[in-house]
Amino acid sequence: MSEDNSCPVDLKTVDKNLVRTNAFFVFVIIMIYILTKSPVFVLIILTDFAIRIFLGVKYSPVSRIIKYFLKKANIKPQLIDAWPKVFAAKIGLILALFITFFHFTNIQIPDLIFALIFLIASGLEAFFDFCIACAIYPYYKKLLKLK
Repeated sequence: MSEDNSCPVDLKTVDKNLVRTNAFFVFVIIMIYILTKSPVFVLIILTDFAIRIFLGVKYSPVSRIIKYFLKKANIKPQLIDAWPKVFAAKIGLILALFITFFHFTNIQIPDLIFALIFLIASGLEAFFDFCIACAIYPYYKKLLKLK
C-alpha cells in the first residue's frame, strides 16, 4: 500500500488565492528588506505573522486587505486544507524572528541566509503554487505520532 504524502484533508480550510497573494506580499517585502536592510520591512512581516499565529488570520491586517481586494476583484475562493498553511505560518514566524534577531545583533550572513530562505519559500508559493510546508507537513505529523 502506498503512503499518501499530499496535504491532509481536514475540516478547516483556507482560500488558496489569499494564501498565494499573501505569499506574494511576503516575497515583495522580504525582497525590499534584502535590498534596503531597513528593519521596518522585517518587522511588518514579523508582526503580521505573530498576529496570524496568536490571534488568528481574521485579525491580520495584511490578510484583511488581501481579502478585501480579492472580494472587490470578484475572485471566487478556492478552499484548501488549512493545517499545512498554519504550519507554514509558524515556520514564517520563526524565520521572521531569526531575521529580526540577526538584523538587530548585526550578524549579517545568517540574516541574509534566513531572508533568502524566506524569499525562496514565499516565491515558490506565490509564483509556482508550490508549498514547501505541504511537502514537509505529512512528515512532521508522522514524527509527532512517533512520540
